[in-house]
Amino acid sequence: MTGRLVAMTTGRGPSPRVRAERAARERLVASLLRELDPPAVRDGDTLALALPAGTLTLGIASWSPTGHHRLTGEVLLDDRPASHDEVVAAVLDTVGGGEPPDRLAALVAGSVDRTARYLGAPVRSSGDPTRDAEQAVRYGHPLHPTPKSAEGLDDADLAAWMPELGASFVLHHLAVRPDLVLTGGTPGDPPPAVAARLPAGWTALPVHPFQAGVLARDPTLALLEAEGAVRWLGPLGDPVWPTSSVRTVVDGATGASWKLPLRARLTHFVRTTPLEHARRATDAAAVVAGLGALPPGFGVITDRGFATLDPAVGGERLTADLTVITRAPFPPGRPRVLAALLEDGPQGEEPPLLSEVRAAGDVHAWLRRWLSVSLVPLLRLFGSAGLGFEAHPQNTLVVTDAGGWPTACWVRDLEGAHLRRDHLPAGVAADSPLVYSPEEAWQRLRYHGVVNHLALLVAVLGRHTVGERALWGTVAAVLAEVTDPDAAPWAHDLATSPTLPAKAHLRSWAAGRGEDPVFVDLPNPIRMGP
Repeated sequence: MTGRLVAMTTGRGPSPRVRAERAARERLVASLLRELDPPAVRDGDTLALALPAGTLTLGIASWSPTGHHRLTGEVLLDDRPASHDEVVAAVLDTVGGGEPPDRLAALVAGSVDRTARYLGAPVRSSGDPTRDAEQAVRYGHPLHPTPKSAEGLDDADLAAWMPELGASFVLHHLAVRPDLVLTGGTPGDPPPAVAARLPAGWTALPVHPFQAGVLARDPTLALLEAEGAVRWLGPLGDPVWPTSSVRTVVDGATGASWKLPLRARLTHFVRTTPLEHARRATDAAAVVAGLGALPPGFGVITDRGFATLDPAVGGERLTADLTVITRAPFPPGRPRVLAALLEDGPQGEEPPLLSEVRAAGDVHAWLRRWLSVSLVPLLRLFGSAGLGFEAHPQNTLVVTDAGGWPTACWVRDLEGAHLRRDHLPAGVAADSPLVYSPEEAWQRLRYHGVVNHLALLVAVLGRHTVGERALWGTVAAVLAEVTDPDAAPWAHDLATSPTLPAKAHLRSWAAGRGEDPVFVDLPNPIRMGP
């Protein structure tokens, strides 16, 4: 079987609402199958699930061994047509959990509403492929029940702040007296427009405009302001645009980047920045800096430093509401976030990555090249330095050449990095939040880099080309060829382990366990063979 590709085109199809609801059902059903394994009968292109609410019968458009199934629009409940809301209720009733079912259903509905809005919005190019990709992740996580949930943000907030709607805005800044500031790493200097308004020796903390509104109601900050310890400088500097994470913003003029706190619940996390997260990022950046040359084709966009209000002054919550992480600019080569390249287009078009692979001409060769700059370097660094990265599709950037071939993989967001305790380098404390047991660190790398990242990539490519089984055979072949002594043991483990760890997003979300998620075992697709 060859890896040659044939172009696929999709005309204007169902409405944004229909596509958003179908995507939500796919996520709920796929998560239910992966995490709870309900009694199921698959008969050709039909799947029947025995649930407490009744027998749910769904049409299968494509089946994925890693759970990235695609469904058709037909759904029956006990042999009668089922509405979207009935499907949602049937799944949530099966999952149970600590959160009230009505609240969970409302969160799903809110995520669907936002997805439909993003799919229906006009598509405008900024002229910058990096920005366009960051602002094109319209569906979100393929195995999360509410990938576009945004509790705390109303409709006006979405238009003002969300990347999917092409937002751009000016940051506010809070000046903080030097004796009240806590820093780590190298936070960097403020933009000239901010420095001109900053009292000598003080630190300016950039603040997202939404967060500035939240903090305007904070009594502790108001007291510090009344005492003259902090001072609002207002909106200053060049406009910034948000990346796919919503809270990381990029200065369109200089390329400077900041990860900002948002007291809003996106998916199932309130996106503030506890001091522990900031320290993990800067400790990871220090480890990366000490590595010297990275493997060819692999790069890390480091978090350079952080600045915040000392928790001894305002308490841990206010610190988490103000901690700003300064990130290195995007690298050259017009990198694009992998998550956007793997999503269907807003009108149902096939994922943008397919055009890259089609230009290269052979999907197996393309995948081999990608693995050589992504998974294999990840394994090499884990073996040599004990360092792993949260390399899921939203934290992974792809660089391709004019022929569509991948030339570089960049990972980012060092808040999610992890270091094995048995590879502790000089300068990193044993109690650093970056440090994990070897078992925990390996679990994190396998989940983010393989189950979250590679499984989605293979599912999307396989669905449109030669099938997943053939592509997992290519992955197995690449791992078998790894001879680097640092990477080879981990490549062997990946290729031979009967299972891989998968985060149970649905169960964790339903139980309110976002910070302490449930994991389940996923049959290892690399062992399937071609």
